Amino acid sequence: MSAAPGSLRAATASGVVWSALQTWTVRATAAGAFIVISRQLQPTEFGLVALAMSVIAVLTLLSDSGLATFIVRDKELDERTRSTAFWTSVALSLVLAGLLALLAGPVSALFDEPDLAPVLRVLSLGVVLTGVNSVPTALLRRDMRFKSLALRGTVATFVGSAVAIVLALAGAGVWALVTQSLVRGAVAAVILWSSVRWFPRSAPHPATARSMLSFGGKLLSIDLLRQVQGRGEEFVLAGAAGANTLGLWTVATRLMRIVQETGSSVVGTVTLSTFSKLQDERPRLHRAYRTSMTAAGLVMFPSMLFIAATGPDLVPFLLGQQWATTGSVAQVTAVSAALGTFGFFDRQVFIAVGRLRPEVLLVTGTVLAHLVIVVLTVPHGLVALALGLLGRTLLTLPVRQVVLHRVAGTPYSTVVLPCRVLLAAAVMAGCVWGQTALSGDLAQWARLLLAVVVAAVAYPLALLLLARPALAEFRGDLARVVRRRRRPGASAATPPAEAEPAEPAGAPQR
Repeated sequence: MSAAPGSLRAATASGVVWSALQTWTVRATAAGAFIVISRQLQPTEFGLVALAMSVIAVLTLLSDSGLATFIVRDKELDERTRSTAFWTSVALSLVLAGLLALLAGPVSALFDEPDLAPVLRVLSLGVVLTGVNSVPTALLRRDMRFKSLALRGTVATFVGSAVAIVLALAGAGVWALVTQSLVRGAVAAVILWSSVRWFPRSAPHPATARSMLSFGGKLLSIDLLRQVQGRGEEFVLAGAAGANTLGLWTVATRLMRIVQETGSSVVGTVTLSTFSKLQDERPRLHRAYRTSMTAAGLVMFPSMLFIAATGPDLVPFLLGQQWATTGSVAQVTAVSAALGTFGFFDRQVFIAVGRLRPEVLLVTGTVLAHLVIVVLTVPHGLVALALGLLGRTLLTLPVRQVVLHRVAGTPYSTVVLPCRVLLAAAVMAGCVWGQTALSGDLAQWARLLLAVVVAAVAYPLALLLLARPALAEFRGDLARVVRRRRRPGASAATPPAEAEPAEPAGAPQR
């Protein structure tokens, strides 16, 4: 399972580049569509679709049941395992989609939202698409064929967003968002199956399915707990305050999710494959973990803290005045999202070393604390909710680092360089906040333009002063990618072991 240090790091860096190109293109397209659609829709319509997607997200997890992760991590993957995983995932998705279509009415009555039922019935098709796409997506990730995944995500998002914008401008309301989701999934399926060049060639094997579901059951419990955390807050908001309040919260947090998928998820797409290949080499695994946090932080920290510094101006400027009240909420959730980068890659480490029980216990405690905070703070408004969840993040991150150290031997020093990057971003945010406070007489667009200029100057300077090693790592990985692309016959899927020399003993940790 091991690979030469230089070749694996180059393959990982190449995968990150392709994931970045895909994610940044996808996020730019999605952000543009989000801005256009937000100006046409009202909070209640966003809240209705957010509630439906919360239900779909839980069913999507059940249809996969950890099978995709099993395929990525398995050391020796044969055709029987691939085919069994595919047929099992498809069968689960069909059953769950059928149940959702049948129970859409009672679910909508539970939330006192009659317009929810038809939305759920149509979106149940998305559960089937996810089941069909799960295994081929995992095969591409296992082989580190991130270029194919990048093409799929980019084209699917572009087509789905274009259709949604046309429908929103035509007055389709919630159906613009519903159609966007289904079109994106259908286009992704076509491109994915054209790229993977595989089709199941054997019948499902019951013993193999039980073995995979046994592993996936542990992972599924973690994922379901995380869904209880995220979706639970949405269900509480919808039940206690209605779709309008849920719509406001969804838009405030949607900005953070766009940035998260631009930063942490770019690296996160690649890390499970890389960490799994290093599961028997702990020092290299620890270095890869630190590098992942640092790389994600270079993008996440400044982006999130810029939103925290400019939220009251940025949100209404981008989305329209009907969303102005979410500006202060976005400020707090941006800080929480920035700090969340420190815990984004823990799960991949636990999976790589085969220790899922500690993650289950950690997530259980986090979910319980999260839901208690939601129930207690929702009556006091969305800002109170955001502050309560920020406090929960501050308390749980140190605990996760302690557990990670005891379970996987990860040194506490792995967070030092990411913390230095965070400090540089905080200096930038302070400069932006000061500039915004001093330019209160300017027009809103002028304040934001000036804030972008200040951030563009302050952040690189702060990095040079406070986190220079992070820039050195970035330049080194970029150079590896360039050399890899120039080498004849190089492939991100099968990196040659002799491509680059191994790091000599005593080389500085990356």
